[in-house]
Amino acid sequence: MSISSELLDRIYVKTTQGQKEIAERSSGLLAKQRRLLILIDGIKSSSELAALLAEFELSAKLNELAELGFIQLKDSPLSVEISDKVIKELPKAPAAEATITPSIDPIFLEQAKNLMVESAQHCLGIMARSLIEEIQQCNQSNYKVVIARWNMALRQSNKARTHADQYVDAVKTLIGID
Repeated sequence: MSISSELLDRIYVKTTQGQKEIAERSSGLLAKQRRLLILIDGIKSSSELAALLAEFELSAKLNELAELGFIQLKDSPLSVEISDKVIKELPKAPAAEATITPSIDPIFLEQAKNLMVESAQHCLGIMARSLIEEIQQCNQSNYKVVIARWNMALRQSNKARTHADQYVDAVKTLIGID
C-alpha cells in the first residue's frame, strides 16, 4: 500500500485536549497511540513520525487521534488561533532569570522516562532490565547521565540503531534540553 506524498508531508500539533491527555492519562489511549501523541510536536512530518515509530498504519493512528480531538493539522485555523493566544499569554521573563538553569517539569520528565522505558523494552528486550530500572529512578539531578546511557544502548542495538537519534530528539523535546 502506497501513501501519497501529501499525507507524508502533513504536520500535526497537539490540541489543548491532547496536551491534557499527555499530562493526565484520562482517556485510556493504547500505548502506541500515546507514544504517537507524545512525539507529535508541530515540527515532525508524518513521514518522520513513521520512520521514528516504524509504524505501518500511521495514517490510521493519526486519524484516530484527530477524531478523538487530541491533534490537528498544523495549518488549520484553530491551531493558528491557539498559537497566537499562547504567545500573547506567555509571561515575559526578566533578563537576569535567563541565566538560571530551569528545572524540568516533573510531568514532562515522567513522560520522557515513559518513552525511554517503552523504547528500551521494544528495542532492547530483556537485556534492558537494569537500564529500565535506572530510567525509572531517574530524577532532576541525574537525567542527563541516564539519557546518555539509554542513547548508547539504543545505538548498540541492531533493532534501534537507525532510530536512536529520533528517540533522543523526542526525549530532549519533551524535557526541553538541547
